[in-house]
Amino acid sequence: EILVFSYIGYEKQEIQVGNQSTIDVVLNVDARALEEVVVIGYGTVRKSDLTGAVSTVKAEDISKVPSGNAAQALQGKVAGLQVLSPSGEPGVNPVIRLRGVTTLNNNDPIFVVDGVITDDISFLSSSDIESMEVLKDASATAIFGSRGSNGVIMVTTKTGTETEKPRVNLSYEMGLENVDNQISLMDGRQFATYVNEFDPGSYNNIDALPNTDWQDLIFKQNAPIHKLDLSVSGASEKLDYYFGGSYYSQEGIIDKSSFERISLKSNTNYKVRDFINLGSNLTLSYINKENAPGVFATAYRAWPIDVPYNDDGSYADVNGGNALAAIEYHNSNEDALRLLGNVFGEVTFLKNFRFKTSFQIDAEGSENKSFAPVYFVGPLQQNEESDIGVSTAILSTWIWENTLSYNYSTERHNIDAIVGYTSQLTTFENLRGDRRNLLREDEDFWYLNAGQQDFQTNENSAFKNSIVSYLFRINYSYDSRYIGTFTFRRDGSSKFGENNRYGNFPAFAVGWNIYNESFFPQTTFLDKLKLRASWGIIGNEKIDWRAQYSTVAGGIDAVLGNPETLNPGASLTNLGNPDLQWEETEQIDIGLEFNMFRSRLVAEFDYYRKETNGILVNLTVPAHMGIGSFQYKTFNAADVLNSGFEFNLNWADEINDFSYGIGVIGSTVNNEVLSIGTDTGQDSVIVGGSFLGQNVTRTIQGRSIGFFYGWQIDGVFQSEEELNNYPHLSQQDVGDFRYVDTDGNGVLNEFDKVQLGSWIPDLIYGFNLNLGYKGFNLSFDFQGQTGNSIYNAKQATRFSLLNWETKFNNYWTGAGSTNEDPRPSSGGVNYQPSNYFLESGSYLRLRTAQISYTFDAVLLSRISMRNAMIYLRGTNLFTITNYSGYSPEIGVGNPISGALDQGIYPITRIYSVGINLTF
Repeated sequence: EILVFSYIGYEKQEIQVGNQSTIDVVLNVDARALEEVVVIGYGTVRKSDLTGAVSTVKAEDISKVPSGNAAQALQGKVAGLQVLSPSGEPGVNPVIRLRGVTTLNNNDPIFVVDGVITDDISFLSSSDIESMEVLKDASATAIFGSRGSNGVIMVTTKTGTETEKPRVNLSYEMGLENVDNQISLMDGRQFATYVNEFDPGSYNNIDALPNTDWQDLIFKQNAPIHKLDLSVSGASEKLDYYFGGSYYSQEGIIDKSSFERISLKSNTNYKVRDFINLGSNLTLSYINKENAPGVFATAYRAWPIDVPYNDDGSYADVNGGNALAAIEYHNSNEDALRLLGNVFGEVTFLKNFRFKTSFQIDAEGSENKSFAPVYFVGPLQQNEESDIGVSTAILSTWIWENTLSYNYSTERHNIDAIVGYTSQLTTFENLRGDRRNLLREDEDFWYLNAGQQDFQTNENSAFKNSIVSYLFRINYSYDSRYIGTFTFRRDGSSKFGENNRYGNFPAFAVGWNIYNESFFPQTTFLDKLKLRASWGIIGNEKIDWRAQYSTVAGGIDAVLGNPETLNPGASLTNLGNPDLQWEETEQIDIGLEFNMFRSRLVAEFDYYRKETNGILVNLTVPAHMGIGSFQYKTFNAADVLNSGFEFNLNWADEINDFSYGIGVIGSTVNNEVLSIGTDTGQDSVIVGGSFLGQNVTRTIQGRSIGFFYGWQIDGVFQSEEELNNYPHLSQQDVGDFRYVDTDGNGVLNEFDKVQLGSWIPDLIYGFNLNLGYKGFNLSFDFQGQTGNSIYNAKQATRFSLLNWETKFNNYWTGAGSTNEDPRPSSGGVNYQPSNYFLESGSYLRLRTAQISYTFDAVLLSRISMRNAMIYLRGTNLFTITNYSGYSPEIGVGNPISGALDQGIYPITRIYSVGINLTF
């Protein structure tokens, strides 16, 4: 007589049937219980029963950023997560760091797309994503064992929901991108005036010199971006399905830097019997990419008094390089086809048990082709013979997972447990060939067989590695008040020797829902309060698989015998270490969650401490080992600590037809190398950030990874007397920088160089504002960071006479003229690593601004349409920063090298318009 309707996250309703033949039910969100379901490794959990630190980003926020990589949408959305673009090049993968830099090696998190573990999601359309969960602490990531120390990002794609008719969604977005700002470089007059200061008489008639703006020549005013998505979804009693197709193209702000992707998505789940499910989640994508020519540094360095073309229209020989010619003669293309997905079967038995077996695959085949024709621009910019290079690569990973889960619930007790076994095999092989002197230079002949065999080269390499794993996790909740989680995973990897092949990764976590206690006051002021804490050990398996092996290389010939003859030979080139052990990260997390004012205010705070031990480091070995003085051996020889605080505050409310929301996130990080090289007896200094033979970063015990290192400047020498009375280098003269004698011994040498700053920010933050009135919605998303430095290496690069930035116009002209900028020079002592080239990397950026209108549902129903929305959007509209480069957003791949700006593809500003229709 009574039907009970219930769903996780909503209030239960009981409805008397009576004589009704049709019952329509709308469930209300249970805001007090907050029973939101959160995706975690190998399952889901109610938000109230979650003991780990997990952040969720929903579909509406993911689709806000027009980018070839959906991971860009996480920027400024998750506390503790830093998402940076290494450049604005179309199709480039972002650099993602979670809770600091954990290791001296690969710090990238892993992605888990519908259960499939992978390293990136460049193949996936953001329109196919339902949500992304960022797993941050050991309790959440330990289930992934050896791969969880850098964090885990769970990606859940869309599935079908039960509707009367299939749901069809069509969306299109068109955008235009351009350069946000250009670097302030000397014009022709300023350049000639500056050169005349140190080389008098070079330019006598300055007013008659050309004035070329090379940045204007290489950048497009507006480059188009297109995104088209179509999906069909639905569900019945037996089958739910989602099929999607997506097209994305980005032309790029310079020629020959485009990106194009076509992706197809299929998610199905079929109920064979009430206790048997079969399903699949598959994504197939094709990518075509023009690899951008590296002309930004060329345009930066070119003389503004040189013109790009000769009188006959050919490219002119330009000091510093002709950027237009570099673009013209550059041809580098990449094609890739990728399949990622899984097929699975589930059997439910004995009411509480479920067995699932899943076969997963991530396979990619790619081809890269580069061609350079015969050309002559000048002695330093020419190619005497046409050349072609072709490489192919196949990378595939398959994973077979078998899990048995158990779920038991009563009025007070809830048990959720899982045990499993997984095996994984990764294989890779690439083949490359190069030839010269092609028969013809048009694109139809860009193949190896069109070139001469006399100078052909080829190479072929491959690797194979595997992992086997055993996993276990149990969640227990008593009376929705006391929660406990225990997780354990044991991984074995072929990347390690037999002595240390297996690693064990446990984690414990507890939680206390204080608001469910009888003594908790029933007040609207504070309606939720939860404490949680976790501890665990997780690992990093992303190492060079060859480090355990000693290698021998051929091609090392020697002259021997009597009479002397040239004999082919081979020699030891790398010393392996079969005793390598796992890098292990021990992490502690303490969290506090509370809601106030009937859950209008939702707040979350975390303190974390991550200590990584046994970090794999390449240290030099003595020359008597027979492999040369600059060879390395890998040791477990470093420990690194990251600690900090995170906060996430959100306020949302509705007043009649008006709604609004404000959100703020932030995180701090303190990075410190606890030890390095001490177990090997080696020098405990690792240098990095090298350019033109100069190392500008160091990694030592007691400091952050890859801190900037060089001279501290204390003004400019104003007179001969000052020069003679102060320690200085032999090359220094009046008008040059005065470097600080930090140890006070009266001698200026390498020991006087000091730490200049760190590329790791003190604070990463973001905030957003949403306003809604009837069908209109206005949103702003900001993100930024503070406390970090960038080394502007392009300013210090002086291998010949090159152009300068306008800041060099403030040069020293005589005693008392300035104490900040040195005398003019084309190179030398003033361009050594120093804090003169170090700039603040702090910034605040308006990441997205969007205004949208959603049409009235009643009106749409008359034309059989469920939803229609149009919008205008701006991306990277402005950036507040003191950094003089194209962008302060410098993605650091290698932490030892730090943030060096040697000339990057600028990050662009985008204006776009779009429409979203649902039928």
